[in-house]
Amino acid sequence: MYLTRFAAPARTLLALTLGLGIALGGGLHSETAWSASDKTKKEEKKNKAPLISQKVYKLLTEAQELVNQKKYDQALVVLEKIKKRRRLNSTEKAQLWNFYAYIYFSREQYRKAIQAYETLLKQPQLQPGMKAGTLYTLSQLYFLEEDYKTALDRILQWMALTETPSPESYALLGQAYYKLKRYKDAVPALRKAITLRKQSGRTVKESWYLLMRASYYELKDYRNMAKVIKELLTLYPKPQYFRDLASVYSQMGKTRKQLALMEVMYEKGLLKKASQLRNLASLYLIHEVPYKAAKVLDKGIAEGVLEKNRKNLELLAQAWVQAREDRKAIGPLTEAARLSDTGEAWIRLGQAYVNLDEWDKAIEALQAGLGKKGVKRPGSAWILLGMGYYNLKNLEQAKRAFARAIDAPRSTKQNRKSARQWIKYLDTEIERERTLAQP
Repeated sequence: MYLTRFAAPARTLLALTLGLGIALGGGLHSETAWSASDKTKKEEKKNKAPLISQKVYKLLTEAQELVNQKKYDQALVVLEKIKKRRRLNSTEKAQLWNFYAYIYFSREQYRKAIQAYETLLKQPQLQPGMKAGTLYTLSQLYFLEEDYKTALDRILQWMALTETPSPESYALLGQAYYKLKRYKDAVPALRKAITLRKQSGRTVKESWYLLMRASYYELKDYRNMAKVIKELLTLYPKPQYFRDLASVYSQMGKTRKQLALMEVMYEKGLLKKASQLRNLASLYLIHEVPYKAAKVLDKGIAEGVLEKNRKNLELLAQAWVQAREDRKAIGPLTEAARLSDTGEAWIRLGQAYVNLDEWDKAIEALQAGLGKKGVKRPGSAWILLGMGYYNLKNLEQAKRAFARAIDAPRSTKQNRKSARQWIKYLDTEIERERTLAQP
């Protein structure tokens, strides 16, 4: 079953959560997707951090202007000036390391950005809002570095500081659990993200559904996986999701639902691969709709989607035979027999001629098959050959064919019983003809 993979968070996702701003009371901070709770705001007022000095403020403003112009090396020189100053207060140190982190991130030096943010977290009197923002940003940076365990730790620390986590944060939490193969934990986190997103009136991101679907797949929870794909189809009706849902129905053993869905997909022109057409035809045969199976295969071969090989030709012939369209089965069976290096396809061709009462052609095909290896039920084939000779009034050859059925390898008890009955009957017929032939 083909499943669409959930993509890791891209650099652009984190870029949306990073920004710079300067305020003498609060300093620089990362503009992330959370809002500080009332409790956090009260704590900030109670533990009000010292203000940034005019000299440091001026240098930070200069650095920000350089960053806006993407002159990162010059901005770092300015930050080094701040770093060398004596008696920096806690707010200034926090803003300094926050600025370092932002520049390193902008230059895609993620490991250095992480180190800067971790240093920021160690600063005393760190405002709760900045601490929360730093934790959230760190969780994303650790994702970029594929350190999923630490990413999970940081997002959980952030959630402990936030009364109303955003849908995005729950999605990030779910992804962390998924990356750590904690699928049972990933599901409720992702479900919460989806619920909150719906409550906000916004469309749920496709990637969230994909991750939840992948989690259910790993848990082999196909029932809930099907529900997720149905939601995906409602919002993002892509052909792949129709195919995925059909595959899930197959895993669940709900082949009737699988067939109904694939039939709709076929009518809409969404089944374009050979394997998909064969699968649909096989489902038709399983559910005793052989005529439709034959039509799908016949059209697929005619259009070149299905290769005209022995396997496909035999499946087409099987469909026509089951649909009681033996005449239409002759063509593909003949081609399949000619392409085959075993005798089985010839035996099937012979059976089709038997069904049509074309005994000469039946005998020819059966003899060709019995002269090759790979016949699955030689006893049955010899019986068919005997019936062919009998219908052509060649009783002696018919009797020899039935005798071969008794001695054939893997001949069943029923085959041997039937062959003996035929021989007994033929002996009577042969004797009767001899008697009638006497003067």
